Amino acid sequence: MKYTCWGAAKQVTGSMHLLQLDSGYTILIDCGIDYEDKTNKEINAQFPFDAREVDVLILTHAHIDHSGNIPNLVKHGFKGEIICTEPTAYLLEKLWIDSVNIQNNNSKRRKSVRLYGFKEVKDANEQLLTANFYERIELNEAVAFTLLEAGHIIGAASVRLEITENNETKIIGFTGDLGNPGSKLIVDAVPMKGLDVLVTETTYGNRHHKEKRTPEEVLIERVTKTCVNQEGRLIIPAFSVGRTQAILFTLKKLFNEGKLPPIRVFADSPLALASNNIHNRFSDYLNEETRNDKRDTEGSLFDFKSLYLVEDDDDVEDMEMYRDACIIVSSAGMLEGGRIQHHISDHIQNPLCTILIAGFCSPGTLGAQLLEGQSQIRIKGKDKYVYATVMQTDVFSAHPDTQGLQDYFAASDSDTLQQIFFVHGEDHAMHDLKELLPAPLQQKVTIPSRGEGFEL
Repeated sequence: MKYTCWGAAKQVTGSMHLLQLDSGYTILIDCGIDYEDKTNKEINAQFPFDAREVDVLILTHAHIDHSGNIPNLVKHGFKGEIICTEPTAYLLEKLWIDSVNIQNNNSKRRKSVRLYGFKEVKDANEQLLTANFYERIELNEAVAFTLLEAGHIIGAASVRLEITENNETKIIGFTGDLGNPGSKLIVDAVPMKGLDVLVTETTYGNRHHKEKRTPEEVLIERVTKTCVNQEGRLIIPAFSVGRTQAILFTLKKLFNEGKLPPIRVFADSPLALASNNIHNRFSDYLNEETRNDKRDTEGSLFDFKSLYLVEDDDDVEDMEMYRDACIIVSSAGMLEGGRIQHHISDHIQNPLCTILIAGFCSPGTLGAQLLEGQSQIRIKGKDKYVYATVMQTDVFSAHPDTQGLQDYFAASDSDTLQQIFFVHGEDHAMHDLKELLPAPLQQKVTIPSRGEGFEL
């Protein structure tokens, strides 16, 4: 059998992994949009393989850099099943429709490539098949798989494949994106056992999470300094799925316990609001703290008195007319699209504003430019000076840091493990991580380039 890394090779977006069995049976793990290779306009529009020859697609989770190009795969002739967990399936339609809207807007402004439309989203939804965690499913007489909890976001899975060829069975594991141990809302990742091959994310391969305080302590400090002491605005860019819910859940706890004054919180992301509903519906997939909160309050995980949901044009107008200190939580996390660009454009030159970036920003994104300390940025077609305070926190990180990854590898290691492929990480970070591993594990590590294939 042959493994080819077609995405998230030496970078953090565009996950796409192809397994071709000797029989010709072909499995695709994830099919995400590449946000980093901006020199190649066709990187997402065209596939380096024949989509019609893919028999099945197993999806680890709903984030667009893992799922966003699936409707395009369907457009190119893929007819097989798209298998994922039930929360992931519910998130996908919302994310795909949002992706179409963003593509439509971008194509009008920049004549960028439009990957797919609403028809392809509908077609892709009809090919979805859900699976439960720990349920062993046989795809045919030679291939079976099991989904294990990966943490990261609701419904995120690692994929453990059992593939038999020439009377020999090999166990191949794809982590997808792993969660940071002890995260708000989300369960911890479950290591895969008895693997022969491990394909693993390495997003924070050479980084330690710097923040040692709790999410509550970080938000109390930042809200106090920005909104109380100087009556300014705290703007928090956050991914619509996962990060926004963790932030709102923490703010709810702080307001309900009286640890913050009644400052208005605007949740400005239609996609995040839809994701809130899915988190409430599938709360059994969340961690014990969250399940207990939902049971004790007998209501929504995220509603509290100071929260204002921005759902229509009237809500937008109310938010824009509001002049007092406030908190705005809006998507997207890397500032590359969505409602957040409106808020950044309006407030980047406001010295009383703090922009608190609550996650990783890929190189080249607007979020990364701000974190690099650029004094001037171009946003929404205009050049603007940066007078707002720009900060970053990893307290809401949805990925394990270098120590968390090493702990995961140690828990996954066994006498059978022969090969480890590092993906979904920056090149230098992956090499740094490799050097930190014990010598026996180092010898098993390969860092593939895009399109590089390996016989397993």
